[in-house]
Amino acid sequence: MEALVVPAPVRRKLGDDGSEGLVEMFGLSHQLASDRFERRLVEEIAGVRVEMHQGFGVLRQEMASLRVEWLKWSFLFWIGHVGITLGVVAYMIR
Repeated sequence: MEALVVPAPVRRKLGDDGSEGLVEMFGLSHQLASDRFERRLVEEIAGVRVEMHQGFGVLRQEMASLRVEWLKWSFLFWIGHVGITLGVVAYMIR
């Protein structure tokens, strides 16, 4: 954190004690703002993590159902393919 410097005209008006109080006040308000920002950032990141977790859960369910669909259609394709191949072989044997 960079040091706060009170300009000379303000320091002359406030005096040394007033200038130090001003620097302390701005330093504390900066610290409070920084703490609020960090707390808000942590809350937002936590929210994003929850949303990602839920989204990935939905994605996993969709992938599982898609896998079942692919397996079903592959099975039907191979059954049809075997049936046609056996039919062609049977026709050629006769």
